[in-house]
Amino acid sequence: MNEQDIKTRAKKIIESAVNAVFITLDSEGFPHPRTMWTPGMDEDFTIYFVTGRSLQKIKQIEVNPNVCLFWTLTENDMIGWSYTALKGRAAVTDDQALRDRFWDDMLKEYFPGGSTDPEYVVIVVKPKELLLMDSHKYPLDRVEF
Repeated sequence: MNEQDIKTRAKKIIESAVNAVFITLDSEGFPHPRTMWTPGMDEDFTIYFVTGRSLQKIKQIEVNPNVCLFWTLTENDMIGWSYTALKGRAAVTDDQALRDRFWDDMLKEYFPGGSTDPEYVVIVVKPKELLLMDSHKYPLDRVEF
């Protein structure tokens, strides 16, 4: 399978999934997973998340920016076998253009100051490796960036 086909199929899973599992590493090196809304993705598979500056995941990213993201499809309200995982390096930014790009009024509950709230930040994940499972075959389809 060629790289473009893998990316196209992976993008379909990411865009169809309700949330991602965003995995950082804690101070002891153990994975710390949590579900997060994925508000944006660029053509090059740069992935964006919005969150609060004072949360634990931000501190973990500052210590170790290596993260893993995971999306899976559901079928009839059950987790299906198709998934995409992306390994990458995360950075936290308060770039106002990105904050405005991903602002949604549903976030006002968490950031009452709107897109300029000092607690509101964007996590930018630059891809290193993309893994795809949607064909019941091994090894997984893989793309390096």
